Amino acid sequence: MAHALAIPAAVRGAAMPPEVAGQIGKSGRLPGGGPAGRAPLVRAVRTKQPDLRRIASAWHERFERDRHAAMAELVSLVLVVADVPSHSDVARDDVQDREPGDVVQQLVASLALEASEKGADFTQHWLVSRERGAQRVRENYPVLWREIASTSSCESLLEGLLQLLRDWTLALAECQFRSVRHAASVAALHIVEGLGVQCNSLSEFCGTAAMQIRDAEAQGASSRFATLSAEHEQATRTMQSLAAARDAMGVALLSRRTKDVDPEVRRSCFEAFRRWASADIETFLTQQWTRYLHFGLSDRDPKTRAAVLSALEELLKDNPSVAPHAIQGLVEHIRPRILARCHDVDPQVGAAAIRCTAAIAARNLLGEEEFDPVIDLVWDPDARRSTEAASFVTRFVLSEDVIDYPTSGLSAGHLLPAGSSGGAARRKVMMLLQFLGEYTEGHFQLVDRLVASLWKRASCLEDWETIANLALPGGEHALTGNIHTALVHLAEATVRLAAHDVASDNGSAHAEAVLDRAARALSARLPAFFTACQSEPAAMRRAASLYRHILGHCSARRNQGGAGAFCDGLLAGPQGEAAAEALKTAFMRQPDPDTLEYIAEAFAYLLDLSERARPVILDLTGFLHEKMMKLVPMLSGEAVTADVPPADALLAVATRLRILAKAVDVSLCQVRSFLGAALGLLDDRADAVARGYQPATGPLLAVTLLELLVIVLMRHAAALIQPDPLPHCVVHDPINQKELKELTLTAARDFCKVAAELLQSDPVPHVRTAALATAIALLTSWANAVRFTEASRADGLGASPEVPWLQLDDQLAVALCSHMGELLTEANGVPPDCGNFAALPEPGNPKHTSAFSLVFASVHQALTSAMGNGAGEESTSYVMSDSEKVRMAALACNLVTACQHPDVADSNLPAVVLTQALSNRDDLQEVAWMLLKRLRKEAHMQTDSASVFFKVLMHAVHMVHRDGGVEVASDLSVRLLQHTGVGKLALGMQVALIAALQAGVQTAIMAESSPGFLEALVPWVTKHIVDDALLLELAAWVEAEGPSFASSGADDAAAAQLEAAGVPAFLAACRATAARGERQTAAVPLPSMPALGEAAPDTPEAGAETPGADEQSGGGQEDCTAMYVADEEHLANAGACAPAAAAKEAAPTPARRAASTTTPAKEQKRRRVGFASAARHPVGPARALAPNFSQH
Repeated sequence: MAHALAIPAAVRGAAMPPEVAGQIGKSGRLPGGGPAGRAPLVRAVRTKQPDLRRIASAWHERFERDRHAAMAELVSLVLVVADVPSHSDVARDDVQDREPGDVVQQLVASLALEASEKGADFTQHWLVSRERGAQRVRENYPVLWREIASTSSCESLLEGLLQLLRDWTLALAECQFRSVRHAASVAALHIVEGLGVQCNSLSEFCGTAAMQIRDAEAQGASSRFATLSAEHEQATRTMQSLAAARDAMGVALLSRRTKDVDPEVRRSCFEAFRRWASADIETFLTQQWTRYLHFGLSDRDPKTRAAVLSALEELLKDNPSVAPHAIQGLVEHIRPRILARCHDVDPQVGAAAIRCTAAIAARNLLGEEEFDPVIDLVWDPDARRSTEAASFVTRFVLSEDVIDYPTSGLSAGHLLPAGSSGGAARRKVMMLLQFLGEYTEGHFQLVDRLVASLWKRASCLEDWETIANLALPGGEHALTGNIHTALVHLAEATVRLAAHDVASDNGSAHAEAVLDRAARALSARLPAFFTACQSEPAAMRRAASLYRHILGHCSARRNQGGAGAFCDGLLAGPQGEAAAEALKTAFMRQPDPDTLEYIAEAFAYLLDLSERARPVILDLTGFLHEKMMKLVPMLSGEAVTADVPPADALLAVATRLRILAKAVDVSLCQVRSFLGAALGLLDDRADAVARGYQPATGPLLAVTLLELLVIVLMRHAAALIQPDPLPHCVVHDPINQKELKELTLTAARDFCKVAAELLQSDPVPHVRTAALATAIALLTSWANAVRFTEASRADGLGASPEVPWLQLDDQLAVALCSHMGELLTEANGVPPDCGNFAALPEPGNPKHTSAFSLVFASVHQALTSAMGNGAGEESTSYVMSDSEKVRMAALACNLVTACQHPDVADSNLPAVVLTQALSNRDDLQEVAWMLLKRLRKEAHMQTDSASVFFKVLMHAVHMVHRDGGVEVASDLSVRLLQHTGVGKLALGMQVALIAALQAGVQTAIMAESSPGFLEALVPWVTKHIVDDALLLELAAWVEAEGPSFASSGADDAAAAQLEAAGVPAFLAACRATAARGERQTAAVPLPSMPALGEAAPDTPEAGAETPGADEQSGGGQEDCTAMYVADEEHLANAGACAPAAAAKEAAPTPARRAASTTTPAKEQKRRRVGFASAARHPVGPARALAPNFSQH
């Protein structure tokens, strides 16, 4: 081996056929996947489903002809799988008459020398790699070694083959390189397994021979008796010899490798032990073997601990062939440690430990006092651990096992039959309820985890007739008290889990069948169900949630038609009216906000299912509407006497109206009176705060009114903008088109003004956050309504004669940016390892709770808690926790991400969000990437959107450059461009990027307050996502036109101004990037550089125009660089690069078009406000958003 190890692999492969040698790369891999090599065994391990028994037999034939060459082939196989390609070609002379240990030492020395010269990684090899072909190696390699040991004749094994296999594999298993050690250990473990197969085969032969010997003796067949006795004796001796050799090799292997530094090697040992025990459990129950499991329970690797517990489970399983006393000694030693592992930090280990505990309990070796630690794990939040604990409880705690589904489950959409064995189902449900009553101690929220662990496993949870008979009053088996509350929690948790599976399409056929059965049993019994739950608030909350899921499922199935048509008759006629009356009564009586939310959602579904429900819901709405209108004057001071405090009464009514507004228009389309009254209360608060008075409208009432108003305005906008046909969300609302046309837009504008005043002056941060969320949400919904209307018009589904447009005025834009800066400043001040918020909703995804709802849920919770502690109007009374700061900031950015209103896109808000790419918090970086992803997707669809995309990016870089300097702005450019694209952009995107760079050049030169700005734009060029010809044309344009932008006419002064702006560095970057790029030679015409004032050409990828694009643009296309150009005074005052004026006007109305022709003084003022100047900001936007500029 000494000379062989020094020979390069290329020389050894010189005799290889060309068609094979050409497949082998320097890394020892084939192009198609798998290790390279021409040896039969190497080809076998990389082949899909090879006949390994035949391959092993062929190797035995080669061994009989030349044992040294055959052993060299096995050593080569180990080295190939260990991924040592430079030393994998082992020849016959390398192993003949040499000690395996000496060969391994030579191998280690050679590998160490090579690694010191070239470097090497011995942690990744074919047994752990994820490369293509590695899975086949992991499957075939161990089986091949087992077949070599199990298919050999016993005589051949005992005459020298076994000794050679043992010596070489154990020697290689001592190699200092872990890849070789791992491959050799796996080989040796499977040789032991193959020997076990031989021993079991001989044991069966001996048993059969013993029976035949007894028969021959009884028959007096002496000759046959003698022959059988000799064969039996020979087989027994051979079996004993093989068993001794197996045990010696196995012990030698486990004694070293179970303590190996590589966790993969240790895990392989214990996994092999489990297989050995499965084949011959009595042998491996002895102390000689089980001692390795004792210290394996304390292994630092969780996968290894799980493998140890799996091996113990195999030993402890209820096997009648094993004597009880053989198990008892083992259990006495390991039981405490197994019970401790049930609470292991790794859930997979804990689940394996619970299975071992169940095996111990099955042998009656677990004391009653040792049950409770396992039972408590039913409430564990991890599904793996709680599922195993639930199985333990149903087997050993309950008097009857409730798990009756087969392990493989049923076919999709099928359930176990219900009703035929109602007594059995009732008995099982009662056992579960008694268990809950004893172990939850009234904390019935834990029922969710028990149901999750029994989902699709216990049919008693799906027998809804039985559950209804137990839950409804008046029945023979009706329940009351805490056990009834537990039953309601059990039913609601089951329905909620099924509804979740339907929404996520996770086993939805089974879940739909469960919900269908629940709808048939419970939908018409809603009044009785609510009557049974009304005295217990917890039960009522779950009952309301139960019926919102059932009614939601019925509504969805009704819309599907076909198999779901049965839902039409469940709540038709009097049943629907009775259900509405029951929900109405509960809505008026229940104080819990969650219960009210669930009932309102049930109302929304019931409106689709029953025509008779609408009058009932409108009657409830009218009652609350009238009550609010009476309370508003009392709060304003016009009335001085009242039975209850007006503020408390108004808050209760407004809360119910806010919740009910999600189902129906609670204003009854009385825009002037209802919205005017609510807006008046908010305006009074803003005015009182501005004057320094104590406002009559408290913070919680103000937040409630803000949410109520924006929901109502959203409904009015949908009904106004798309009147025919009405959107489904408002089809059940009372509609007054005259009132909507005359007052909705005015009310929305007034709301924006009030929101701006609250953002500027309210002392409570939660009120300001609510004003921000409602303003952005209203603008988003208005823009969406316009888009949907234009889409309907294009499809010929309907049209409106005029589309009113809600604009974002300058006052609100500045206020929004200011408060957004405050939120992000506080969030970035939280340490990165604290207050993480990972549940950021995806905008537009109906399966996710919206950011708007999450914001108001957090705000209501925080204000309720603060007011409970006696907080007043002082801002110091509403201090937010770290997690709340991060949550609010992330959700506010998410609202901006979802908003496609043109005025919002032209404001500072998107650029502010994009600056979070510099944040040291991953959750805030994620909001920037979400917005960038949306803008990039739109840019690939429309030319105008491509211009907007790069405009927003340029704006963000300019903001950071103004506050943080060139270095930080350059870092932001790098981060943003990394998420812009890979390779060359599409033609339209390239032209839009060049236009943005042109605008950046003009801004950098004209604005003397932006020194070095072009240096911050160098990454836009060096990213090399634009064709080289365009870069060279841009450089030529900068050289030609740059001096004309300088404010000074003198040549020297102009040159100095260009140098200060960073023009030389920018030109050098353009030329250097173009020079290193490969010029295209294909006959594809390159686009010419668009001159100033020219629009970018349409791209082949561009889709349909933006809805209303013609009206918004006023019939013309504005200069894409003019978006950034502004006069010197403007830039000095505003300190930003992009004016508030959009590339095209957003609304088709005359008032909107007239706004673009204002006087110069008004235009200058409008621009300053739109830029969100530093003077108007309490904190500079970019500095507030990325405060750690010194770190970059």
